[in-house]
Amino acid sequence: MNVIEIVVEVTRRLELLGIPYVVGGSVASSTWGQMRQTNDADIAILLDTARVDGLVSAFGEPFFISLAELREALLSEAPFRSVQLLHMDEAFKVDLFLLHAGEYETTELERGRAVEIFPGSTVRFSAPENVILAKLRWFVLGNQVSDRQWNDIVTVLEVQDGKLDEGYLDRWALHFGVAELLTDARSQARTN
Repeated sequence: MNVIEIVVEVTRRLELLGIPYVVGGSVASSTWGQMRQTNDADIAILLDTARVDGLVSAFGEPFFISLAELREALLSEAPFRSVQLLHMDEAFKVDLFLLHAGEYETTELERGRAVEIFPGSTVRFSAPENVILAKLRWFVLGNQVSDRQWNDIVTVLEVQDGKLDEGYLDRWALHFGVAELLTDARSQARTN
């Protein structure tokens, strides 16, 4: 299985469980910007405690997810709380980011966009604006040294030029303290 096939399988199972999700990270930035190789997939989910056992049951072989780690992550107040979902046969990792039930997270899920990956297989991706915002936040958390994160941001801005909700981007960039970086990335995207 390749990355996309694994993502399709994971999201299919999430949909069967009724768990809202959006695919983010490098898979999403490749969808909205420039394709690049990735070693994992990021999927943001809204999970309530009543669905924890069902989630773990739904991801039996060839997958593995730790019930203890999942419960621990749900108790965390960290902004990017996550748990690893492993595809054992493919030695592939999916990071499930457990969204808080806040205003931004709600809009991220609502703004998710369905993209047909294969005929008959549709996956919900984080909107380009949310991909940019997440990448900016990760860039800051990584001490602003990741060329990969920065290049993803700039290429999504370039490819999606004229199609982005700039007001939404500005509002949340200010909220997350990344407005100056967004301005820098916009300037670089315009000169490329």
